[in-house]
Amino acid sequence: MAEKIINLIKKQADEQGQLEELDISEIKIDQLTTEITENLKKHQKLQSLAITSCGLKTLKGLPTMDSLEVLILEGNQLDGSAIKYICENFQNLICLSLAGNQIKSLEELQILKNLSSLQQLDLSDNEVELQAGYHQKIFEMLPNLQVLDNKNKDGKEIEYSDEDNGEEEGIGSDSEFNDDEEDDEEESEDESPKPQKKTKK
Repeated sequence: MAEKIINLIKKQADEQGQLEELDISEIKIDQLTTEITENLKKHQKLQSLAITSCGLKTLKGLPTMDSLEVLILEGNQLDGSAIKYICENFQNLICLSLAGNQIKSLEELQILKNLSSLQQLDLSDNEVELQAGYHQKIFEMLPNLQVLDNKNKDGKEIEYSDEDNGEEEGIGSDSEFNDDEEDDEEESEDESPKPQKKTKK
């Protein structure tokens, strides 16, 4: 599996020239190997990293990246120790998704205060979201945060305009573009975009 990831890193680097966005999905691996770490270290200009549905239990081996702004870690088995690791190694994050992991308590999230640039956070499908006052308490804890689980401070779903993300279909399309019923149907099917996918630079 490590070889698969290394080959994927090389492939995406070749496609982009200078690797700025890396997407690793559904390759089962508990922890990053030394070989993967060394390959990632070669790409210090990386701005967006997604490691999703891989079964990761720890972030040990993920190298420090000062340029990283978007980190997507959905569908793994990460707990509160991962949050500490993130805050120590990726201090310029704007968007962080830990949806579908094993974050259990608000106390585990306190360290996110150290990420002063963090604007967007997704903790959906974690045990922590069942705690009383979850939404309000996190916004109070993180005053710079603008979006939590695709909702703003008032609990309203975020809709994205074409200006925010013109390349994806049916997401927050302006009404002037909905000239026929087919367009309206397409838009209604895609009303709930995940915010972390929209912040890639």
